[in-house]
Amino acid sequence: MHAAVLRYFDHVARQGSIRKAAASLSVASSAVNRQILRLEDEIGVPLFERGRAGVRPTAAGELLLRHVRETQIEFQRARAEIASLGGAVSGTVRIVSLESMLARFLPEVVAEMAARHPRVNFRVLTIHPSEIAEAMRSGDSDFGVLFVDNRLTGVDVVAEFRTAIGALMRPDHPLAAAKGLTLTDCARHPVIMLNDRWLLDPIMAAEFAESGARLSPRIVTNSIEFMRQAIARGLGIGFVTPMGFLDEIRRGELLHVPLAEPGLADSRIGILVPRHRRLSPPARLMINHIRQRLTDFGSFLAAPRLTPKKRRK
Repeated sequence: MHAAVLRYFDHVARQGSIRKAAASLSVASSAVNRQILRLEDEIGVPLFERGRAGVRPTAAGELLLRHVRETQIEFQRARAEIASLGGAVSGTVRIVSLESMLARFLPEVVAEMAARHPRVNFRVLTIHPSEIAEAMRSGDSDFGVLFVDNRLTGVDVVAEFRTAIGALMRPDHPLAAAKGLTLTDCARHPVIMLNDRWLLDPIMAAEFAESGARLSPRIVTNSIEFMRQAIARGLGIGFVTPMGFLDEIRRGELLHVPLAEPGLADSRIGILVPRHRRLSPPARLMINHIRQRLTDFGSFLAAPRLTPKKRRK
C-alpha cells in the first residue's frame, strides 16, 4: 500500500463521497474509485458501504481509517521532532475549541506563540459540544480547549480551569448589582440564548419545575458575536462563561454574574488530549502556553469586580 492510496481512502471517508473526495484532491473520480477498489482487493474485504447518499466505512474500513490517521499523526510528529533537533521548533498545531474560546482568548494566545516560533503553523477549528467525543477519537486534532465532561472516555485532561456559566448583561441592567443569580431570577427579564443549550436545558427543566417560572428567550442565536452586540445594545441578558467577552468585562462595559445552580456554577474548561497521543514539540509548547494563560485568566476572574461604567443617557 502506498501513501497516496491511503490519502485517497482518508479523503473519501471524510467526504462521504468519492466524487467530493476527488474534487478536494483535484483528481478524477474514476482515479479515486480505481484506487479504492484496488485497496479493497488487496485487503480482501469491502472498506466502504456504497449507497445513493454516498459511502461510509465498513467495520474493516473504520479499523483501517484509524490506522491511517494514527500513521499520519505519527509522521507529522516525527517531522517536528527531527526539525527540533536543529534547535528550531516547526510543525502544525491542530486545536479544536469552543467558539467562546475562539472569540477572544485563543487569537491572542496563538499570536504570542507565532511570534515566539515563526515556523509553527496553526489549525484552529470551532466545535459543537455534542461533537467533542468524535473529535477526540478522530485523530484530527492534537488537543482541544473544551468543557470538561466526565462522561468523555479516552481523553486525558492535562490542565483545567474552573469557570462559571453566568448571566452577562450591561452595567445598567436591573440585576447588575447582584453577586449571584438563579435562572428563575433571570426568567423575569428579556433573555438572549445561544441555540446550543446542551448544558442549560436539563438544569433549566429542574429549576423551573421547582420554581414554576418559565423562560421564553427574546432572541436565539448560534453566534457569540451576535450575542455580544445584542447584549451591548440592551436587548437582554445571555447565559455564557466569561471567556468570549474578556475585553468588555475588563473595561467594565459588560458584567458577568455567576449563576447559582451547581451544574453551572462549577463548570470547567480544560485542555483535553486523546489518550496515548504522542504530542509533537510545538503541540507541547502550545499546551504549556495555554495552561499559563488560563492560570492568568483565573487570577483576573478572582480579582474584585470593576466598578461598572455609567452609560450616557
